[in-house]
Amino acid sequence: MKKYSKLLMAGLATITFSTALMETTNTSFNVSQTTVVSAKAKLATLIPGSYKVGSDLKPGRYVITSTDGASGNISSTPKRSLHGDSINEILGSEIDYGQVPSVTATLSKGDKVKVEGLTSATFTPAQKRNKNNTTTLSTGFWVVGKDIKKGKYLVTPPDGQSGNFMVTPKKTFGDSTNEVLGSDTDMSQVPKINVKLHKGDKIEISGMTQANFTKK
Repeated sequence: MKKYSKLLMAGLATITFSTALMETTNTSFNVSQTTVVSAKAKLATLIPGSYKVGSDLKPGRYVITSTDGASGNISSTPKRSLHGDSINEILGSEIDYGQVPSVTATLSKGDKVKVEGLTSATFTPAQKRNKNNTTTLSTGFWVVGKDIKKGKYLVTPPDGQSGNFMVTPKKTFGDSTNEVLGSDTDMSQVPKINVKLHKGDKIEISGMTQANFTKK
């Protein structure tokens, strides 16, 4: 329930506030690297509408951004509901209102993608994954052992931001996490989380530009 209430409030903000060009200098959002993860993924630009992965968009791992920096919604419904990446984000530059400049996700054949309120969304093939990373992960879906090193971490949000942080364990009886990171304790937000990440665990970060990790 935490995730959807957070994103609903953010969604109302896109109606109220005017769009703005995306301006960010954080290197976590740089999609102009060199080595792509999957040869299947193919650069695409999609205008508002509903699409099916495999026929309208090549399957693969993507970094999704607003083409012109304006704000709007991007969502996806995975064909494999228990295992696929289910996106529900507001792309844009107004980070104080739950907008994010990009979201990284793996889209599989049969998944459905919806673009709303954007002139268009750009799907850029994701870059090489960093299994030795121990510092930050941006908005999106990540796998321990592929995108971050396994181990114990203290997880915190960026200054002045709040958002959802979830861990789905690979093992049936592993430790799961579902918290809203942030400074507003009256809204059930928590400023920091202790987690133990195991190889194969899946991490989801939404509603904030990134999560910060400190190795313990």
